[in-house]
Amino acid sequence: MGATARRASSENTEMSQTTTTELQDRAETITSHLDAIETAADDGQAVGAGVTRQAIEQRLDELVAHRVPMDEAVRTVVRGVVHEAGLERADLPTELARLAGYSTRSSFERAMLGNVDEADQWIDVIAEVVQLWEPRSEKIAQVGLLGDESGRLKFVMWESAGLPELVEGETYQFQNVVTDEFQGRYSVSLNSATVVKPSEEAVSAAADGVTVGGTVVAVQEGSGLIKRCPEADCTRVLSGGRCGEHGAVEGEFDLRIKAVVDDGHRSINAIFDAEATVAVSGLSMADTQAMAMDALDTGVVVDALTERVLGRRYQLTGPVVGEYFLVDDVAEGPADEDLSDETLEPAVTGRQPAQRMLAQEINASTHTFQESDEERAPVLSLSPTGVAVNRVLIVGALTEAQDVGSNSEYWRGRVYAGSEPVFVYAGQYQPEAMQFLQQADTPSYVAVVGKLRPYEAGDRVNVAIEPESIATVDEATREAWLAEAVEHTGTRIEAFERGAGRADVAAEQYGDEVGRIEQAVTDVAAELGLEGASL
Repeated sequence: MGATARRASSENTEMSQTTTTELQDRAETITSHLDAIETAADDGQAVGAGVTRQAIEQRLDELVAHRVPMDEAVRTVVRGVVHEAGLERADLPTELARLAGYSTRSSFERAMLGNVDEADQWIDVIAEVVQLWEPRSEKIAQVGLLGDESGRLKFVMWESAGLPELVEGETYQFQNVVTDEFQGRYSVSLNSATVVKPSEEAVSAAADGVTVGGTVVAVQEGSGLIKRCPEADCTRVLSGGRCGEHGAVEGEFDLRIKAVVDDGHRSINAIFDAEATVAVSGLSMADTQAMAMDALDTGVVVDALTERVLGRRYQLTGPVVGEYFLVDDVAEGPADEDLSDETLEPAVTGRQPAQRMLAQEINASTHTFQESDEERAPVLSLSPTGVAVNRVLIVGALTEAQDVGSNSEYWRGRVYAGSEPVFVYAGQYQPEAMQFLQQADTPSYVAVVGKLRPYEAGDRVNVAIEPESIATVDEATREAWLAEAVEHTGTRIEAFERGAGRADVAAEQYGDEVGRIEQAVTDVAAELGLEGASL
């Protein structure tokens, strides 16, 4: 086994030990409360007498292994044991009833979804099922979005709850749902303690438009000049001059950007319509048609759009329709909002978000590992701040671009992401990035989105970026990225100091490397004049 594989194995063992410790603690808590009460049986035997702590721990482990949240796993196990013992809810002491997820409230007390700001609270709501999504786990019966007059929240109905199937567009009264929170996003969970029935009270769900903020990290296939079917009520995009419903037609030009928008924590698929595309690019429909005509290739339009939007932050407003966020209104620049709104869930991509990292953290992320043994599991880098990194976004000055290949072209760019450089390598498998480096002016500001690639150089390991996208940007975009990188890095350092995530493994691998990163954050914050950003 190689050094990297041994370290990855050690890391996975440590993470499983952390999980095992929590399972043991939860199992011990359950067992102690069960042992504290007696059944109505003549022998007065404790409820927990026939159920060992190890058995409870095993039940919890099986549920957690199937992606059931720990709190829901505890509720499921306790309810199972209580049912097997023949106990009624009224027989349970308060603490055991709480573990089982049984509410002690008897009357319906309506709460508003927009006021949910704390986890593990039992509430009653009247809400419309605004949208249903495909569950990603066999343990989930239904998942989607509930809405009332105050707002919208994601809901999860667990298979174990045995509740009736909800219908999209219908309004229900939900009694005894529990609030959950993950990375600052709130939701409600429907479990076996929940009572669901059709509502006699009408609910008008809050408007479906939402304002979010993020950075364009990819311009996808299907962007640029397209042609749509001209038939009435048909907006299908033509393929090879044909509409899927109306056959061969003379299409009408349209302009759009299909983009991945990313805030460093999650990413969404977004579509900028013609008006929004003109707003962010400064290119009109006539401009793009002329460009395509001159080049006899619509690909030049995609290149021009990419050059104008990649790496730039926007405030976007619009609804989610299907798997896309449709941009109705757009403004360039930092926004208070991010992509945490649960309304965005159907548009969330499966790709790992791009970390905003200064050069010091990128260059030090030499340790790699895989989170599973699957053949296609991605190789991740472990940063000194204890986070797994697959993709990064940097913006900085490109000071050098040269061909360093021996048998074929292999271009290297030197980009200052803060106060130190990061190397970007592009070859035949990154043709667009390689062409960009071939033609790039130096110095110039560029935005680069790509994956970290550690490589051996003599007796040490270096780190480079394998670019997915690269484009020229302006100084304002560079300064906006620096401010965002300072904020995100500071958050990672704070989490590292709390021992969160893979902090222990990172400390073992890198020693006090976080100190250098912390100093880099302080220096960049001072350069930008960011008050309170130094650590």
